[in-house]
Amino acid sequence: MKYFKLAIASLCFAAGCSAIAQPAAWPTRPITLVAPLAGGSPTDALARMIADELAIELGQPIIISNKPGGGSLIATQFVQHAQPDGQTFLFAVSSHTINPSVRKNLKYDPIKDFTPVALIAAVPHVLVVGKDVPVNNLAELLAYAKANPGKLTYGSAGVGISNHMEGELLAHSAGIQLLHVPYKNGSTAAMQDVLAGRVDMMFDPVGSSVPYIQAGRIKPIGVALGKRSKLVPDLPTLSEAGLPGFEAMPWIGLFGPAGMDPDITKKMADALQKVLANEKLSARLANYGTEVMYLPPTEFVDFLKADVKKWADIARAANIQLDE
Repeated sequence: MKYFKLAIASLCFAAGCSAIAQPAAWPTRPITLVAPLAGGSPTDALARMIADELAIELGQPIIISNKPGGGSLIATQFVQHAQPDGQTFLFAVSSHTINPSVRKNLKYDPIKDFTPVALIAAVPHVLVVGKDVPVNNLAELLAYAKANPGKLTYGSAGVGISNHMEGELLAHSAGIQLLHVPYKNGSTAAMQDVLAGRVDMMFDPVGSSVPYIQAGRIKPIGVALGKRSKLVPDLPTLSEAGLPGFEAMPWIGLFGPAGMDPDITKKMADALQKVLANEKLSARLANYGTEVMYLPPTEFVDFLKADVKKWADIARAANIQLDE
């Protein structure tokens, strides 16, 4: 009888230990999604669309916390120092992999200091030129640039921003000289000068460029993605048009702080995959010039490593360095 009681006690203890070892249920309370741009911006709108669907899938509210400024540094560093308990995530944009190359005082590693959860979407950019620029395709543009070194100007939303880096990638890939014109007020101001003929060209999101293309106010040269965009399937890529291997993909992805429980990472990644497969959500995102492009954690890490290297090479070649 004594041994029977001991056996029962041992089983109960083992069961208790097993229960303690089980990961806690997640999520059990609201989740914070930190967005790097201001409320009302396109990025904020995208974050809210996705958060609404994730909240339904995960069964907990998702609160958007806007922390604009510093080229996304403020939001990024906030999440970097958050507890890795699955309650705080970063709705990151492609400056996440550009900043390490252009900001010498950056205090984080874009991969090691975070838990990459998933790639969410691409934000396809198209190279456009003003209607009075005497070129109609990539071959003509490159020939004109080589015949007039340094004469062609291209606008951007600022030094080290994605459409600046794309212009440098174009110059490096084609062996041409271009004159960069950065705008403190963002891509919209740059586009206004392209439309007015004060700047020759720029890389711009497909969503904002298409209305001007359709109205004949600017001319499309090619999409920067490595493959044709579903948003403008008739428009060739720059790689197809004459620069083999050219690829630049502004993107949106999700990160947690470093050290997050792999079970939580997987649950969030799986939830994202499920909501992004919803055709209604995809259509809403497309209205903002965003193309769903899901990658799970392991593949997302590979993508990030390649993106970091690409922009490091371009920043070095073009000597791009911010002092801050």
